[in-house]
Amino acid sequence: MLKVDKDKILVNKINNHLRKTARQLLQFNTLDETLQYLVDSFKKQFSCDYVSIILRETGSLTTNIKNGTADYFDRIFPLSEDDCSKSLFVQSYSSLDLIDINDCAFLEGLISENFESWFTVPIRQDDEESMGLCVIGFRTHIPLLMDAEKLFEEYGKDIATAIDLAQSKENEMNKIKGLEWLKESAYYEGAALEQIVGNIVERAGKGTNSNLAYVYLYDDATNHLVFQRPSYGNIKAPEIIPLEEQYDLKEIFPFFEQPGGSQVTIPLVVNLKTIGILQVEKVEQDAQTFTEENMHLLRFLSSHVSALVENARLYKNEKDQKFRLETFMNHQQDLLKQTIEEDGFNQISSYLTQVIGYSVLIYDRFLRPISTCITEQEELLVKEARTKVNQEKKLLLKEKAMEYWLSLDNYKQVGIWKIVAGGEVLGYMGLIIQKKDLDMVLQMTLNYVLNVYAVQFIKQKLVIDVREQVKDNFVSNLFEREVERKEEIIEYATILNWNLFEPHHIGVFSFEIITGAEDHINLLESEAKKTWIWDYVRENLSKSEPDIIFTRKENYFIVIVPVELVSRRADYWKKLYEKVKKLVSINSHQVKPFLGVSQTAAKLEDYYVCYKQALQALHITFNRFPDKGFLTFDDLGSYTILYNLNDQTAADLFLKKYLKPLINYRRERNTDLFNTLRVYLNCKGNIKETSEELYIHRSSLKYRLEKIREVLDLDIDDAEQRFNLMLAYKLYDFN
Repeated sequence: MLKVDKDKILVNKINNHLRKTARQLLQFNTLDETLQYLVDSFKKQFSCDYVSIILRETGSLTTNIKNGTADYFDRIFPLSEDDCSKSLFVQSYSSLDLIDINDCAFLEGLISENFESWFTVPIRQDDEESMGLCVIGFRTHIPLLMDAEKLFEEYGKDIATAIDLAQSKENEMNKIKGLEWLKESAYYEGAALEQIVGNIVERAGKGTNSNLAYVYLYDDATNHLVFQRPSYGNIKAPEIIPLEEQYDLKEIFPFFEQPGGSQVTIPLVVNLKTIGILQVEKVEQDAQTFTEENMHLLRFLSSHVSALVENARLYKNEKDQKFRLETFMNHQQDLLKQTIEEDGFNQISSYLTQVIGYSVLIYDRFLRPISTCITEQEELLVKEARTKVNQEKKLLLKEKAMEYWLSLDNYKQVGIWKIVAGGEVLGYMGLIIQKKDLDMVLQMTLNYVLNVYAVQFIKQKLVIDVREQVKDNFVSNLFEREVERKEEIIEYATILNWNLFEPHHIGVFSFEIITGAEDHINLLESEAKKTWIWDYVRENLSKSEPDIIFTRKENYFIVIVPVELVSRRADYWKKLYEKVKKLVSINSHQVKPFLGVSQTAAKLEDYYVCYKQALQALHITFNRFPDKGFLTFDDLGSYTILYNLNDQTAADLFLKKYLKPLINYRRERNTDLFNTLRVYLNCKGNIKETSEELYIHRSSLKYRLEKIREVLDLDIDDAEQRFNLMLAYKLYDFN
């Protein structure tokens, strides 16, 4: 009777404690508080040596809360559910039961701990999945009554209800805290992106009991995920994660929107566009994995904070744009100052590179580089850009658009802008930059810079035009029949480093538009095109032929070449013509050059005559020998007269070449070579008849003929030259 009473008292004691404990559990708001109270109160009330709560998490059993020591038993966790008996989560077990431990690693570990008395309680509500187990162990023997075991099973249901309620309360509290945080952190103008991100990661870390939380934001320009400070916890994450062609974030973040691991990744989405990711991690060895409830909280935070982050980023970009615009306005005065103080382009390009941070290439209107400023570590890229521009030169020169883009290797680009003033292309500006990086502020900056470069080009063009105009006026005087102001001409020639008293040849070029092309171009356009081509030819030749003087008179383009230079190079005029022809073809296949070359101008008075000679050679070339393209006056012979019968100047030039040397010789030496040659020609080159006609010995005649050949520098026995000489005597008689 006494034993029954004792058992009844024990059962009542257990029952009262469990009821009291169950009621107390309802007062707690968090799962940790609930479980901790459970194990502490039970151990204190019944003097047990070990109490633990083991919860199921994504296929594993993990010790959440414990009180007491069970070294061997604790080491088996986390433990896979597959290694445990299914009945373990349905019914209670105790040290009095007969158990086959080979089927259950959990019971094997518990028995191996050598508790004298123990029992397990499944934590589950009626007909619902078990949440886990409660394990109670005693190092001394404690009688376990059947009625008490039933009470523990009922208590397990109460614990499950309390845990479920605690989890719900905890999630709700996290949401409430999240809402309070959202209210406190709601976007306001000027909120720093760093401040908002700091609040996000702190809330995410604390709300999921994690050690680390951080954010990566997506950069459209580089296609990279960029680490955004600050972070929650001490993290060592890469600053940049290149995506390249990788768009599936699950391959980079294995737990992308997936619970059950020690980390989880939640996307930050605004208007169906991913702007970044929130990464949360638990790094402690015995930490719980992320649950669906954790995921709900993180998704809740993500859905509300993504807009805050995007707004903050947009506001930051807007502030940056405003600052850049203000900076640009400040730089305008400095750039304008550069055009006033500098004669070239290097200083302007250097200043521009410092302002915008991109390499700058400046070309003249013929796309020849004249100034380059390179940013750090871009030398190879600039070389590639120059090569690409040179390859596309013909296309660029014909391009009508003001802006043109060329693709380089490694997804780089070079933009080419025309530098224009008054409808005329003065040059080109190249910029190594991605087209997508060309925002409104940078475009405004470039538009202003193009005007600055245009001003600089105009300055240089004005100087060159004035110099060329003075030179053309000077040359015009030099090519007049009567040379005036000789002293001024000599003085100006000295300034040009041109020795007028050395013998020179005069070359006259004309550029003719081939048949049919003029139907599509008016006179003004035609002359503008010819002038543009001449400028291109002149600027290219002036580098390879520094001794040549370039000028123009009326619609003709003139080169004045030292005789020494011509005599030093075989086929000089042929090679010069071919070089000009090639330069012209680079710019237009509709234009063909023609060249006429004079005899030697040994003194000032000869330049007029030589200019006329070159013009005659040019006209005859164009009309009679267009395929050849050039002729020298010495090659013309009688053509100079036949094409200019009404031109007294042409006759005078013809006589000067063929008879004037003989007339001068007669005056100086008192020897009549002039008449000797006439008789020789009339006698058709017969020595006997000529000597008889002149009443001189044959040997004397032969001597005179040899002297005639020397003075005229002609083969008087050549049929063509005989014709020219006969024509010259006719003209002499006519005059």
